[in-house]
Amino acid sequence: MSVRSPNAEPGFVVRYGKYEISHHFLFWPLQSVGWLAYGLMGLGYALARESPLQAGFDVVMLVVTGYSVTLMYRYLFRRWRRRRTPPLQLAARVIVLTIAAIPIWYESQVLISSVAYSVRPSLVSSVGSYAVIPRSIWITYAFALFGWSLLYFSVNGWISLEHERRRAAAAEGLAQSARLRALQSQLQPHFLFNTLNSISALVVDGRLDAAISMISRLSDFLRLSLQTSDTPQIPVASEMVFVRHYLDIQKIRFGDRLTFRLDVAPAALSALVPTLLLQPLVENAVQHGILPHREGGSVTITIHTDARTLKLRIEDDGPGYRGSPTPPFGVGLSNTARRLDELYGNQAKLVVARGIEGGVVVSIELPVVTLGEQTVGTQAQEAG
Repeated sequence: MSVRSPNAEPGFVVRYGKYEISHHFLFWPLQSVGWLAYGLMGLGYALARESPLQAGFDVVMLVVTGYSVTLMYRYLFRRWRRRRTPPLQLAARVIVLTIAAIPIWYESQVLISSVAYSVRPSLVSSVGSYAVIPRSIWITYAFALFGWSLLYFSVNGWISLEHERRRAAAAEGLAQSARLRALQSQLQPHFLFNTLNSISALVVDGRLDAAISMISRLSDFLRLSLQTSDTPQIPVASEMVFVRHYLDIQKIRFGDRLTFRLDVAPAALSALVPTLLLQPLVENAVQHGILPHREGGSVTITIHTDARTLKLRIEDDGPGYRGSPTPPFGVGLSNTARRLDELYGNQAKLVVARGIEGGVVVSIELPVVTLGEQTVGTQAQEAG
């Protein structure tokens, strides 16, 4: 376990496709390439007034000394960034540093030129003066150092912003997962409570074989729930297993009073839906639309795809929500609406309406996403 000072600069990572590069490592290629490009531009100017040997010597000396001066800049800039120096104070410091650095940069070249001239005069076209720095040198070097400073803070600012964006996205992803798990966990106790009541009623009625069969089906249902407890989305085929388990449990208790029809298009089986999306809606249809009535009724579940839209429909033939202009949003419907909003936002549509011949119809429209497309989409988001 490593311990970091609270003022230490974080070691950001820059992603390029599937590769990750430390931003401290990234400084060196950028620094080297930048100064190489600067030297090549200076070489063209030097060749116009000096011999190739002298021009090459001057440019190498310019680049090496400039490279060294900006390493000092980097050391100071990192300290100032770690201490979170205010922008105005930071700008003032950069100006003062540049005014002090220009003589250091220039006079280090004068020193090197003097030594080179004493060793091999043909390398040096002229030796500058320590006492006087030409105005053109002040302007050229100030432009170079201010440009380097601007690039340094711009690149580091972009990297910091990208790092914070990824942290915010990761935090939002964790928060969304926590919200989805919390919403999903609401459904299981609700279903469990109703099923245990059903088992209790069977025992009271003396239907022990039916109670044992229901306990077995409940065990299978809970086992599946545990296997998908950390999975926010599952294929329609897996979701229909939950629905069949629930309907089989209710069928054991209510027999011929409950009938159901499943119409699922083969093309829709691989599409992803929120885990336990249909089961609470089917439970609403059974508990509130069918079973309170002596004659019972039926539930129809229809799932198909239309272009890039997955359409799900749960319909019962009960009395509907008489006496109320809008449907009552209980635990199942409210929970479903919130989960759809978390996962899809405006791309999802949930409509609750009266059926043509009575009863309640719940219609849901979702974008068609398969498991493979979800994986590719996640990787693309991370790479972006």
